[in-house]
Amino acid sequence: MFNAAILCMMLAQTGADSPTYNTKLDFHYFHQFDASINSGGEVGFSSMGAELRINQPVTDNDDLLYRFQYQLDDWDFGGTTGLGGNDPWDKINTLDFALQWTHQYDQKSSWFIAAIARASYEDSASMNTKAGGTVGIVHSFSSDLTLGVGVGIIGQVHDDPRVFPVFVVDWKLNETLKVTSDISTRFGSRTGIELVWTPRKDWSFGVGYSYSYSRFRLDETGFAPNGAGEATSWPLTFRATHKVSPTFDLSFIGGIIFDGHLEVTNQSRQLIQSTDYEHAGAIGIFGQIRF
Repeated sequence: MFNAAILCMMLAQTGADSPTYNTKLDFHYFHQFDASINSGGEVGFSSMGAELRINQPVTDNDDLLYRFQYQLDDWDFGGTTGLGGNDPWDKINTLDFALQWTHQYDQKSSWFIAAIARASYEDSASMNTKAGGTVGIVHSFSSDLTLGVGVGIIGQVHDDPRVFPVFVVDWKLNETLKVTSDISTRFGSRTGIELVWTPRKDWSFGVGYSYSYSRFRLDETGFAPNGAGEATSWPLTFRATHKVSPTFDLSFIGGIIFDGHLEVTNQSRQLIQSTDYEHAGAIGIFGQIRF
């Protein structure tokens, strides 16, 4: 996959003399309220971060997308029993870089290939950067319907590489309603689908359902020294987005987190804790600046 990244760089250098850039800066604050852990105790967390995406056309048929992301998840465990009492991790940092090359090979179809580098770790743990990539194809069946499919792989802390599906959906139902996989509440490695209603130019509303996944290295102290933590869930979100200006959108989020699951693995790759937690409420604020 990283050979593809080198090829992308070569294309960028041999492309147009005066490249243009389409740049977006997303930022978020998201809070998940405390919920009871099935094995004992309770858990909640707050997340904040930013993502910079730079799209550069390099030829008439080729684009490069650079993506840089930083995210801080501040977890709060409580209680005297179970995983809550063990307090397995605290603040988790995630750094993410991706370079994607998209080639338009006819008027309706394109394919993409990307290289990924990611480091996710507790505050005082080593970064332990993992590499991976994605590849896929996108086809426009009509002016109202575009679908795509692909596959990705990424290395993981104390586990085999993770293989995951990639999908693209852009389905215009009518002039004000569409279904899209480019969810407005996306952050981290969250993927999903959203129904979007745009009744007027300066307001839009969305209902989204997504899958959230993170795995990270733990520090050398605490419940599982130098081990790994994992958190997954299925968030249902409701959002209202106001176009404050032609270049700035602000979104207000509410939601319910379903099927929350937590795991702890020691440094010998042995699973030592695996438990669910109850449904939790969530609120957040998201912004996007385009320049």
